[in-house]
Amino acid sequence: MAKSAPFSEVERALAWRYLRAKRQNGGVSLISIISFFGIMLAVTALIVIMSVMAGFRSTLLNALLGGQGHVFVSVDGYPEADVLDLTDGILEIPGIESASPIIEQQVLATSEFARTGAVVRGVRSEDLDNLPYLEGGQSTADAAGFGEGRNGGDVVLIGAFLASDLGIRPGDQIKLIAPEGVSGPFGVTPRSKSYTVGDVFSTGSVELDKLYVLMPMQQAQLFFNKRGEYQLLDVRLDDPMKSDQAKRDIAAKIGQQYYLQDWKQQRAGYLNALNVERGMMRMIMLILITITALNIVTGVVMLVKNKTGDIAILRTIGATRGAIMRTFIMIGAILGLTGALIGLILGITIVLNIGAVEALLNFLIPGQGEIFDAETYGLQGLPAELDWGEALFTTLWAMSMSILVTIWPAWSAARLDPVEALRFE
Repeated sequence: MAKSAPFSEVERALAWRYLRAKRQNGGVSLISIISFFGIMLAVTALIVIMSVMAGFRSTLLNALLGGQGHVFVSVDGYPEADVLDLTDGILEIPGIESASPIIEQQVLATSEFARTGAVVRGVRSEDLDNLPYLEGGQSTADAAGFGEGRNGGDVVLIGAFLASDLGIRPGDQIKLIAPEGVSGPFGVTPRSKSYTVGDVFSTGSVELDKLYVLMPMQQAQLFFNKRGEYQLLDVRLDDPMKSDQAKRDIAAKIGQQYYLQDWKQQRAGYLNALNVERGMMRMIMLILITITALNIVTGVVMLVKNKTGDIAILRTIGATRGAIMRTFIMIGAILGLTGALIGLILGITIVLNIGAVEALLNFLIPGQGEIFDAETYGLQGLPAELDWGEALFTTLWAMSMSILVTIWPAWSAARLDPVEALRFE
């Protein structure tokens, strides 16, 4: 047998012949077939799981970032006119979508039925259109009477879950008690006032919906004793993930005397939890793929044992150890590569049709209602966001593991002594 180039037609033909051989003729074992399906299902599962997690992450972050600002500039104590000039300067920076002065303070909210902590956010009527969670913006607020009357009036807008916790609806009264009191002859008296609930809103984030109370700016300045002042600038970006760069650009524009904080600092624990969960799930699934690929070792070892006589004959007619080794590496690689590619196709197909898959599961499991109930989770359907880089990495990992685990049994086959192998043939 003449020396051939690596991975030549002869080596490929041998690998393909051994793969197609029946079990009684020493072909691929059942373990290898199970390994093929294991890799296929593991790749499919990893792509679907990571896509669903990416969908949840994107949905939760969008809800969170829609309900709060992306960068905050502390302007407490500065005159109102200076703050407005500062706002105009920030709006000139590329990538800034809006900048609005606000007052934000904690209060105790009470009704006839319950009491709970809340956060009052004083906003100007003209800035309501910058709040993505307030459907209709200023027109909706105007219809509810928001901002009408002396000093901004007595109408507030509250989060849907806060309204539920307090057992109130639009038109009901809510009493707000500020932590800073008013000094009088009998000591400090807590500052409190009753307001009319004009409407409720939903940010998409349960946490924010349990806290926020929107109050007209003039009324907030009066209630919190901040006449002619603002507390923060609520800056929103075209791309919230670029908040670090935005902070540097804002600092360069307005100077270093202002304290800046972005949403990543405020929600560091929340963001880290999402990242850790995603990373650990990826690690677990990659380990699962590796374990599944290790089963190929057993199959190739058994194939080498069954083909000992063939290997010895090939060696006696001139096949090199490298040719034998490459032949068995290709056998394991074909099993892994085919399983990974089919798993990739299945995973992408499921993710792109996640709505149909969810409907099918609801049909196959009767009596349980919807598996992913919108009222329970606050999301319309099971979210899934395909990350092509993640899918490609998963496929390449499965392929790499399939090739690596076959090196040892292939090397053992190449080291086989033809004399010893044919002694008892």
